[in-house]
Amino acid sequence: MSIICSVCGKTIDGEGVAFCPYCGAKLTVDAAPVARNEEAEKWIRKALAAPNYPERKKILLKGRETCPGSREIEWELLFVGEPDKKNRWTMDFSIIKSWVLEIYWKPGDLPEEKKDRMRAQLFDAPELKTCLNMFENPEEKQKEYLLRLSREYVELFLDGSNQVKGNIFGLQIERNKEKKVAVPVAEMISRIRTDEKLLPEQREQLWKALYQGYAAWANGRTEWLDERLMNNE
Repeated sequence: MSIICSVCGKTIDGEGVAFCPYCGAKLTVDAAPVARNEEAEKWIRKALAAPNYPERKKILLKGRETCPGSREIEWELLFVGEPDKKNRWTMDFSIIKSWVLEIYWKPGDLPEEKKDRMRAQLFDAPELKTCLNMFENPEEKQKEYLLRLSREYVELFLDGSNQVKGNIFGLQIERNKEKKVAVPVAEMISRIRTDEKLLPEQREQLWKALYQGYAAWANGRTEWLDERLMNNE
């Protein structure tokens, strides 16, 4: 038997594991047990080891052919997006699904139509609903989806940003990175809380997921984020 991390959504083997080896989040005692699909897990491990997201998607699609109906593979496919075919000549992060949260960090850089499409990926995409309904508790799985998106966004797009963390001679400054990343996360949470295109319960679910995603990335050190949020009220 295995358990699923409620923060990053990864499947973890073994009993008595206290922390997720992928994101470092503390595992709760009521983490849901799941029956193993060894063939699907093989494809997922291969995909996660791929050097880039397009290659990851190719592997997962091959895994889907080999293991039709595998909810584990469908789950992993949720975190790989589609490149924007209309945006061929500029850098495009659409292949990384967590980039949809960019609408709350740099909303002015995106046209309204694109923001609406990205927002739909959070709650209303057909493939998301189909996948969630493959699990016993779709509502809890929705929360896991938002948590993992948030955790990955913080790690890839905020922790990896020179604009956020600053740099000297092209090298990122790692000191006090939790404090620096707390700035954009607090701004994003403020925008989520006032996003009238989401239902009230969706706004609450999303901002809490982003808070928890930051907390998992920061190993529980949320004091700087808490301070920023208090100042924004």
